[in-house]
Amino acid sequence: MATSSHEPLRRIAEATKSTFALYKEGVYLEGSAQRSLEDLRHQATADRLRMARDLVRSGEKFLKMRPPEYRSAISRFYYSMYHSMRAVVYFTVGGDDHQDHGTLPKSTPTDFPDRSFWENALKNARTSRNSADYDPYPLQRNHWHSIAVDLAGETNRLLALADTYLEQKGCDHL
Repeated sequence: MATSSHEPLRRIAEATKSTFALYKEGVYLEGSAQRSLEDLRHQATADRLRMARDLVRSGEKFLKMRPPEYRSAISRFYYSMYHSMRAVVYFTVGGDDHQDHGTLPKSTPTDFPDRSFWENALKNARTSRNSADYDPYPLQRNHWHSIAVDLAGETNRLLALADTYLEQKGCDHL
């Protein structure tokens, strides 16, 4: 009998209690979903990108309201960018290890197009979202107009780029 045939048994025999529980969870997930963990990961990635598309549409609706709701649009655009990049990072890393808002931009894959631009764009969008959500000033609605419009363009570009990137990486269900 070849040594490699003993590898699964060796891994089970040496697994800690928590590792063994994780093995059982994986078996449970595949069995209950009737899909492989890898297929479920692809689906979760695609679903997060769909969520990002819904958020950008919501932001665009806020821009079209009369009067426009620029602060709300800024918030929705940021979250669309956040979930777009979270989908990219989740798929490339193989898990949701970097979902923290401060950590996510730094986790942009090295082969992501214009990586440094998008890292900064995501950080700046978060700063704008924080200001729009928490700062009462400036009170003038027009102050927020250009921020919201610029963010709308960036958000749509990132969504398209994330979709293309994930497709090229082999993500199913897009």
